[in-house]
Amino acid sequence: MKVFLGARGRTIGALALTSFGSGMAEALFLVVISRAAFAVTDDVDQIQVIGDRSLSLGGAILIGLSMIAIRCGLALWAAAQSSRFSTSVVADTRRTLAEAFLFASWPVQQSDRSGQLQELLTTFTNQGSQLVNSVTLGVSSTFSLVALLGMAVAVNPVGSLVVLAAALAFGSLLRPLRSAVRRRGTNAANAGMHFASSLTSLSQLGQEMHIFRIQKQATSAVDELVTSSADAERRLLFARSIVVPLYSTLAYLALIGALAGITISNATNVAALGAVMLIMLRALSYGQAIQNAHSSVAGSLPFVERLQVELDRYRAGRQYDGQQPVGHVGDLTLNNVSFSYEDERRVLHEVSLTIHHKEVVGIVGPSGGGKSTLVQLMLGLRDPSAGSILAAGRPIIEMSRDEWARKVTFVPQEAHLVAGTVADNIRLFRDDVSMEAIERAVRLAHLSDDIASFPEGYDRPVGELGGHLSGGQQQRLCLARALVERPELLILDEPTSSLDVRSEHLIRQTLVELSKHMTIVIVAHRMSTLDICDRIMVIQEGQLKGFDTPSQLSESNAFYSEALTLSGLK
Repeated sequence: MKVFLGARGRTIGALALTSFGSGMAEALFLVVISRAAFAVTDDVDQIQVIGDRSLSLGGAILIGLSMIAIRCGLALWAAAQSSRFSTSVVADTRRTLAEAFLFASWPVQQSDRSGQLQELLTTFTNQGSQLVNSVTLGVSSTFSLVALLGMAVAVNPVGSLVVLAAALAFGSLLRPLRSAVRRRGTNAANAGMHFASSLTSLSQLGQEMHIFRIQKQATSAVDELVTSSADAERRLLFARSIVVPLYSTLAYLALIGALAGITISNATNVAALGAVMLIMLRALSYGQAIQNAHSSVAGSLPFVERLQVELDRYRAGRQYDGQQPVGHVGDLTLNNVSFSYEDERRVLHEVSLTIHHKEVVGIVGPSGGGKSTLVQLMLGLRDPSAGSILAAGRPIIEMSRDEWARKVTFVPQEAHLVAGTVADNIRLFRDDVSMEAIERAVRLAHLSDDIASFPEGYDRPVGELGGHLSGGQQQRLCLARALVERPELLILDEPTSSLDVRSEHLIRQTLVELSKHMTIVIVAHRMSTLDICDRIMVIQEGQLKGFDTPSQLSESNAFYSEALTLSGLK
């Protein structure tokens, strides 16, 4: 619960004191007004308030009006503080969670299920908001109840103590029910997370659903998810909803017991009895609110606990930053680099190689051979399980991640664009990137003519998922994004695999021009993409099976030779 309440004890304490003051004002009003009613009935001018203290009827009415005003003012202040407290806690939690995720390492982020962060930031934080509201309601109701019971004890100790003892006993009887609420809350949290991640996965299959005509099957799958989630939520809501009626029934029995106790004690002060019963009936509503808050907390707590676990995991997975300046990248050297995932599945085995400055290097190999992992290691997204990666003779793990990200950049196979303009997507939240730098990168990526043809120019919206741009334009935009900060090492993953002939020609022309100024690494299955490479490495089964010039490699490596033959290039 610390993720939501944390070090906010002072605010909760202020709400508790306010609620106690409000409860005391309400209790005093009930005592005064009930005794005033009996005084009017008995046609007397003086009323006994508490103990031997008495007031005139007019004075009692003035005090009653004053207590109403005080209680109203305190209640309004408490409502304002409570609403401000709840919204600020949720907003702060969302900021904290988003920051922790964004600064977590790539392996930690990649381990998340699809849609998990969105579910944590929406449903789970909403449940946290409900928990905070329940806590503040419980605190305010508890202290109001304490004030009322204190006043009731002062007026008639016997009956009040009977009710208090019974309320405590009945509250303990409801403990198993509250435990059931918490268990069902855990089930609902797990069902909600499964629903969100599964639905996100299904939503990404829109085109496939039409191609394979599986809308009915997808609808059935969604229906199963909805039913499972709804059942878990229904069981939770039912368990929550029966707490208050059961408590009310037991509390009414306690009132009957209190009345019996007063009768046995031969109490003859009818006005005192009326005041106590009026206070107890009012106290019952606070008791119901406490039980409702308690069950609500029990139901929401599993969501908050899961959120806390994920937040701790993100924080623990924050990527280490070596802080040392990168300077010149120079030659990139891998010394006996191995990498294994958390499931101990080894994907790279003692890879040793050197990529020289301003060299164009290709990477080929079968799917699952370790090419993507090798690229992630070069980018600094992952750290080797063994061995080291050096830039100009220095370990990159000791270098500043921010500077490394500007010196070493990447163009993925699939373009990922954000809502906004062409310029926004090239800049990609890097506010220090000037318009001159964007225009330079666009020229290098051979995208200038396309942008000049847009009526809006650089202000052209890219559309949902880049829908206002062609595939080739999207790929060259991503290339411009990578070039905007003048990198020294450019890594590309299948840069021409899905492009038309013209776009492929422009990309290849760009790479040839860039090779004069920077080191380029190209991951490719299409052999024609690699004819500009100085050397090509073959990665198979996590091992470096060959690293040589294209002509030499075609003679010495069976995989590369076969790939050339199958591509019609040999």
